[in-house]
Amino acid sequence: MVFNPLEHPVCLEFPRWLDETAWGEHIPFAMFLTSVMRPQTFVELGACRGVSYCAFCQAVKSLKAETKCYAVDTWRGDAHAGELEEDVLTKLKAYHDPLYAGFSRLVQSTFDDALKHFADNSVDLLHIDGFHSYEAVCHDFETWLPKMSAKGIVLFHDTNVHERNFGVWKFWAEMKEKYRHFEFLHGHGLGVLAVGEEVAKELEFLFKADAGETKLIREFFHQLGTRVFSAQKIHEQQSLIESLQKYIENLQTYERVVQNSKTMRIYRILKDEGVGSLMKKGMKKIGQDE
Repeated sequence: MVFNPLEHPVCLEFPRWLDETAWGEHIPFAMFLTSVMRPQTFVELGACRGVSYCAFCQAVKSLKAETKCYAVDTWRGDAHAGELEEDVLTKLKAYHDPLYAGFSRLVQSTFDDALKHFADNSVDLLHIDGFHSYEAVCHDFETWLPKMSAKGIVLFHDTNVHERNFGVWKFWAEMKEKYRHFEFLHGHGLGVLAVGEEVAKELEFLFKADAGETKLIREFFHQLGTRVFSAQKIHEQQSLIESLQKYIENLQTYERVVQNSKTMRIYRILKDEGVGSLMKKGMKKIGQDE
């Protein structure tokens, strides 16, 4: 096995864009793969909040690679990813465009509609992370396969998820019988499929790894991914704390309004002084004091 991560130090970079994601632990491998392949064209199907996609873009920029990147998504969410807030794409564009617009596009489209914009045999690296049913991932792979180049690599996320009608694992099991492959088990699983005939020599170590080498490779990228996962959780907690602080501030504002309202003043008089006192002071006076 020939594998020296120091030849691809970009895999040690920390991602600049972190948001809610199930993909964070695979970012070091994404950057490593970008460094090894130097793809001419990279396409991601299902960018969601853009964490994985921006990691690829970050690697492209750091490497000064001549890669054209395309994220294809409707940004409406689905039954597996959940519904997305209306401003998800707006937030992503605000981060993405100043840094990566020179070589990257966020394509708001269905996967099928986007097909016509890519020539056959033109895509070197494809990441499929859309709807995760067996039928959906099978359709995405089959419709985009003609677009793959001679050195094409396809990534499948969630190969290690066996619940909620996820069918990537089933499709992945079938593909392993047809193509050279490697699978990471952490981070819900990531399948690496060599669909082209001219795989980069630097990737041969993945597809030729024996059991012991496979364990070492998985552990190496798992450990790197754990750093990202930990930072992501801290980011999520900070966002939650900020949301709670805003919620508390709104509650305090509402409490002040309620405490100063006529209804609360009447309640306090009734509670502390009784009905007689309320009648003496009169409703009219209370209203005038508001």
